Amino acid sequence: MKPVKINTSVKKGIPPASRVLAEYELWLNKHYGKVGNYLTNAKTFLKTYKEGPELIYQLDNYMEDMGLTMQSILRRFKRFLEEKEMQFVVNDLLEKKLPLGNIYVKLFLASRRDRLRGEYSLSSYATVLNQFFNLINNDLQFFNKRRAEKFIHAPALSDFTKRFYKSVLKTFCDWALLYQITDSKDLSTEQLMVKKGLGLISPHALREISSIKVQHSREQAKRYHKDSLSIKQRDRLLKICNTQRERAVISLLAWNGLRTIEVLRLTVPDCQFREKKIAIWGKGKSSRHKEVIRLFDVPGKEVHKYIRENAVAKGKAFPSITKKEIVDLIEEKFERLGLTKQKGKFTPHSLRHTAGQIMYDRGVPLEFIQKTLGHASMETTMVYAQKAIDRKYFKAMPRDI
Repeated sequence: MKPVKINTSVKKGIPPASRVLAEYELWLNKHYGKVGNYLTNAKTFLKTYKEGPELIYQLDNYMEDMGLTMQSILRRFKRFLEEKEMQFVVNDLLEKKLPLGNIYVKLFLASRRDRLRGEYSLSSYATVLNQFFNLINNDLQFFNKRRAEKFIHAPALSDFTKRFYKSVLKTFCDWALLYQITDSKDLSTEQLMVKKGLGLISPHALREISSIKVQHSREQAKRYHKDSLSIKQRDRLLKICNTQRERAVISLLAWNGLRTIEVLRLTVPDCQFREKKIAIWGKGKSSRHKEVIRLFDVPGKEVHKYIRENAVAKGKAFPSITKKEIVDLIEEKFERLGLTKQKGKFTPHSLRHTAGQIMYDRGVPLEFIQKTLGHASMETTMVYAQKAIDRKYFKAMPRDI
């Protein structure tokens, strides 16, 4: 064991954990061009940080009993801490209060609790909006397109973060615009006060901010989309599953393209086997806004067999499974298929891309793929068309023109 070094210094000058994470995100983008789950796992560790022993000492102890994959992920965070010479932090990640600095941010989030279900979502939206309000010094008269573009297109932000910032501001603008166009006689006294305050923002400015575009090159787009499996690889993946539960989970991910969270949320009543339909509780939505999509033959057969064999009559379809188990399952299967040798190309999210790519290659219209995968934007779905073009280009393009 390493000797414990006690922090006897005062907190002045010691960075908060939230700022360390912000700097780590910039560092990841600069050195690796992506953030992935490196930031998430660093945040999970920092939540366990206790005042006293040095940061890296606690990180080493935290990693001690973890698997090789997780150790590799956290060692990248360790390199960052060593490079920045960070020895201690102030753990501000466990505070119950959300950063609701502006009254309009507070009101907006209160109205969106049905959709922003998790504390992380609320905190993320609050942080982004308060950063923007700080930029305009909380003066609604400066809530305009020019300042919004400066905020969204900050050079230090990753492409993913820029899109997220744009999404948050657009959602806020839509909410503010709804107040402005609602007849005053339909509002309560409190709502009329909100409407009066939001009236300082020009409706034209709200619409302009909502229409801001976040441009990115094809090379940047490729960074955020993992490679997909071939049809043979996908079939092989199902064959090497050891249990019926594994087959059911893998088929939902690789055939229907469900996200991990959607598998965890799936209930027995959601599976309509006779109608070949499945109700999906998508990312960022409430349980009251499920999307009913086609349940394909392979996952339909595998999930039905799993439910029958395990006598799962009601409630969650996979009551005892966790996200970590699903990730570990996929990584173990990928290793057996020899896919882990190509680092960074194949991750658990590759199964979702596999479903989308095979649908496109088999002639399924893009709008049907968008509905099946629950993409908010057709731009996201278009990546499958671009991949197909890139794959076929050198095969079909003549050499003797």
